[in-house]
Order: sequence, then structure tokens, then C-alpha cells
Amino acid sequence: MTATNDNTAPFSLGTPAALPSALARLRIRHLQALDILQRVGSVRQVAIELGITQPSALSLIDDLEFAFGTPLVVRDHSGTRLTPAAQAVLARTRVALQEIAMGRQIALQHGGATARLRLGASPYLIGVAIPAMLARVREHLPDARIDIQEGALDVLVARLAQGELDAVLGNVERATLASHGLSLDQTLLGSEPLYVVAGPGNPLHGRATASLRDALAGPWVLPHAASHIRNLFDSAVFDAGAPPVVPQVECRGLLNLLAIAQASSMLTIAPATEIAKPMWSRDLTRLDCGMTLRVPPYVLLSRHYAPPIPEVEVLKACAQSVAAGLFGAMEG
Repeated sequence: MTATNDNTAPFSLGTPAALPSALARLRIRHLQALDILQRVGSVRQVAIELGITQPSALSLIDDLEFAFGTPLVVRDHSGTRLTPAAQAVLARTRVALQEIAMGRQIALQHGGATARLRLGASPYLIGVAIPAMLARVREHLPDARIDIQEGALDVLVARLAQGELDAVLGNVERATLASHGLSLDQTLLGSEPLYVVAGPGNPLHGRATASLRDALAGPWVLPHAASHIRNLFDSAVFDAGAPPVVPQVECRGLLNLLAIAQASSMLTIAPATEIAKPMWSRDLTRLDCGMTLRVPPYVLLSRHYAPPIPEVEVLKACAQSVAAGLFGAMEG
């Protein structure tokens, strides 16, 4: 399935009218066909999912190859697969499909339907910051439908890049953004330190200070090795010139770490705002052991739009307001 395209004159991306005519003739169904083909590897299944005949599905692929001026599909004895060029096209057209779907949501909102926001965040921030954020959002958008998705930050940022989320809340490092080659709007929300805490029964419980050697002796309950916070902890231990810590328990979620430490004699790490809450401060001791955990600031990431999407702008303002109360006193 190959084709040549003689309509290859350079063009500007400034306006839709600048698109070559072959591209301008493409429809949403063409992009859906490529998406389905990558997922299932069958032109026949493309036809079934789109409710068209198989020759019509083949015609969609031919149209795509002509519009992009390069082969996108290879068919041989092993089946149907996309070329590297098609993979690159698909990475961007999937974003287009997501944006079109959200554009419809916005249009429906102005026609009387409700707005929709899709927000990703780390488990800790879902519990600490998002409830107050959503209360404020609802003051401005009382009928908005809000979808909160929990996950690892690198996964959430990737989903934001693909158009599957409208915003991501977390302490995201520059390296994470650079790895996706993204240019995103970043709304700074503040920062807070992480501290070592000791649970009841630990020899260090009740003490304000401890040597690093005594603290690293544990026993420890820590996030899983692949997590963002665990990487921060391991880096701090390495920077201190100490051997790696092997935790007795590994668990997902900062609140879960605190609960386990509270019910045992273990050490763990947690953010300053959380440790200060009465539910933890009665039983857990915050230790100064000379280990610095360098935590990136919390930010709200969103895709860049011109003009901005009103719902996302409301979310930004509410996030900044809530963060000022939670983390403002701790910045610097």
C-alpha cells in the first residue's frame, strides 16, 4: 500500500488553509482507521469497528498514505503492521482525536451541557490537596464533571502529552518533562521538605535528633524502588556517602507508609505538612538526622492552548489558592 504525493510544497502551520489539499481532505475517520489498525493489526477489524466494508477501510489507508506522502502500512505473510513513519504520525493524530473529543465537550458546555475536567495526580496529593481544590472549582463550575486519575507521575505526564488528561498535579522534575519532548504550561504551587519519622517502639522514637548511621539502621518502610519519592530517598542516602537502605517493607502511597510506621517500630519518610497533622504527630517522631531530601516543587501541568481553555484556567487559579494555604509558609 504505497503512493506518491506531488503536493509536497513547503507550507506554514500558521493557519489550516496552509495545509496541502491532500491533507485538508482527510476526515476524522481516516485517523481512527490508523489508530485501530495499530491496535488490532487487521484491516478487516478496522472495517468492523468503523462499520464500513473492507475495501472502504483499505481506501482510507490509501488516502492517508497519499496525504502524508509515504507508505504507512506494510502487508505481508505475517499480517499488517505500521511503518515507522506511521508510528510517528499516529503519536500526533491520537492527540488530535483526544482534542477533538474535548472540543466537543466544550461546545456542548456552551450549549447547556456540563464541562468536563480530567486531572491526574499522585495518591498523596489526591488526599491532601485535591478535595479543597475541587470544592473551589465547584464554586465556579458547579455542574462540571471531574475525573480524577491516580498514577505514577511519568505515566500521567505521558497521558497529558497524548491528550488523555487536561492537567497533572505533582512534583515533576525537569527530566521527566524533557524525556517526553514537551512544552507544557507549568503553574508553580509551592514546595515542602520530606522528613524522616520514627514509629512507636523504635529506639529513635521521642528523640529530636539522631545520627545518620542510627537512622539508616532502620528498620524502614519505604515506597517501591521505581517510585519518584523512593528515588529521592535513595539519592539522598547516596549523597550522604552511606550504603543503600534495604527496607523491611515496601508499600505504595505516603499515607500508607505513615500508617505502617505508626503501627510498628519502623522509620519512614513523609512531607512536612502531613507529619504535622494530629493524627500522626501524636505517635510519630520527626527526626533531624542530617539527611536532606531535595524535593522538586509541586506544579500543575497543562497543555498550552491559544486562547486558553476557561475550565483549565479555573483549575489553575483554584490550585494556586489551595496550595498557598498548604505549602506557602514552607517555600524556601
